Amino acid sequence: MTRIYCGPAGTSFAICNDSTAYARTTGLFLSANAGPLSARLLEASVAMGATGLCISMEGVAFALPPMTPQHYRYVRPALRGIPVALVVNAEQAVFLESIAAAAATSGTLRRTFLSHDEAAAWVREQARANSANRVWWSSRRSLPSQR
Repeated sequence: MTRIYCGPAGTSFAICNDSTAYARTTGLFLSANAGPLSARLLEASVAMGATGLCISMEGVAFALPPMTPQHYRYVRPALRGIPVALVVNAEQAVFLESIAAAAATSGTLRRTFLSHDEAAAWVREQARANSANRVWWSSRRSLPSQR
């Protein structure tokens, strides 16, 4: 289990056999720490071989403005395709209802779920699709030009 702290919030995560990082995040998310903590978790997970993240947010309180595409400026372009599912409770879901649209506008893959199983299945499917897409594009690039 790897732990990351950023101000009054922290997360612990592990990479499982399905190449998904499963994390549990707790604490207070503020404008000053939400992006940096998310960036550190994403960077560390991918560096350890994760192809997607499933984050349980059950112990999180939010004290920040609603998510906009600007929130995702912390995501490096090379990591924008990494799927991230947030498992939230009903109250958090209301606050985060615009997360998928804001993330999509910024070119990142983010969704909220009330069910851990649904979130994990979505992350695995998105990671599989990303892998298949990379294989398809690499085979297209290796073909001789069709002129």
